[in-house]
Amino acid sequence: MSKLHLPPDLEKKLDKEKIQLKSAGELKKITVMFVNLRGFTQILEKKDIRKVLKFLNIYFNMIASIVQNYDGIVDKYMGDSMMAVWGLPMGKKADVYNAIRAAIEIRIGMFHLNPELVSIWEVPLEVGIGVGTGIAITGFIGHSSRKDFTLVGKCINRAARLQSIASDNRIFIDIATADETKSYSYLLYIPRKSYSHILPDEKIYELEGIYEFNREFESLRKHPRVIVAKVVGITKLSTNQRKAALIKSIGEGGLGIEIHDHKNFDLEIGDKAIFDSRGLSLLGKEDAKGLVMHKKELKGSGIFRIKTWDIGVKFINIPEETKKKLLKIFMASKKVSDFINI
Repeated sequence: MSKLHLPPDLEKKLDKEKIQLKSAGELKKITVMFVNLRGFTQILEKKDIRKVLKFLNIYFNMIASIVQNYDGIVDKYMGDSMMAVWGLPMGKKADVYNAIRAAIEIRIGMFHLNPELVSIWEVPLEVGIGVGTGIAITGFIGHSSRKDFTLVGKCINRAARLQSIASDNRIFIDIATADETKSYSYLLYIPRKSYSHILPDEKIYELEGIYEFNREFESLRKHPRVIVAKVVGITKLSTNQRKAALIKSIGEGGLGIEIHDHKNFDLEIGDKAIFDSRGLSLLGKEDAKGLVMHKKELKGSGIFRIKTWDIGVKFINIPEETKKKLLKIFMASKKVSDFINI
C-alpha cells in the first residue's frame, strides 16, 4: 500500500481544519511564491560546509517563519530556494494579499539578517521573488510504495520563471496576482523586452508597495501607509555622511525607516536627512528630505549581533503626486480590512 507524504505545514492545517485531501486529485485556485538566493552558487564552493549549513538554516528559518505567519504553506526547499503556497487546503479571500505581504516581509527579513549573514558569509546576499496566481492540479504522484503531494499548473511555472529574472530583492508578479491586488498596492509594469526570452506571452509587474494593514492600529488610522521595504542611501545633512537604510514604509506624513548601528554614523531626533529615493517610483522624485521625529531600538530574535534602529522621519515636503498615489491605495484599504477580518 502506498504511503502518502505531505508537506508538514499542510498536514498541520488538515488536522486543524478536519479536512481530508482527495487522493485522486483536485483543481484548486492557489497563489504560489518562489524565493531564491542570488549569488549563492557562485561562492558556495569557496565556503566551509559548516558555514554553508549554518547560513542556510538561518535564512530558511526566517523566510519559512514569515510564510507561516501569513497563513502560507512551505511546500518544499530546493537547494537555496523555497516554494510556498496559499489556498490550501481551502482558499481564503486574503490568500493573495497574504502572499505578497509575505514577499515584502521577506525583504525586511533580509535587511535584518544581512549583518548576521555577513559575519558567516563575509558578503551581503539578496533574493529574487516570483509570485503567481491561478488554477493548479493537486494530488499525489510517485512510486507505488511512496506517493508525494504535488502541485501542477501554469501559475507555478510562471512564478518560478518570474523568480529567475528578479534580482536585488525585487518581487515580480504575474497579471492574475496584479489584477487581484492593484487597488491596494503600487505596481510597476515591466516592459516586455526585459523578459521576452522567459515569458514571451505574459504581462508582468514589479510589486513596489502594499497597503500596510495593522490589526492593532487599523481603527485609529486616518492616513494611508504603504509598506515598501526598500534599501536606499541616506545622507545626514549636518555631516554629509552617507549610509544604507531600509525605507520600511511611506505615509503622507513621512517615512518609517530602519538602520543598522554604525560607529561613525548616527541619526538622532531633530537631525535632517536626505534619502536617495530614485529606486522608489512611489515617491516620484530623486531625493526625499525629512526630519527625524522618533527613534527606538528594534528588538531582534536573539541572533542579531548589531543594533537596528526603528526611526520615524517627517517629510519636509512631499510631492502632490505621491499624496494622490497614497490616497488611491488608502481608499481600497477597507477591502483589505474586510477580507482579513473574516
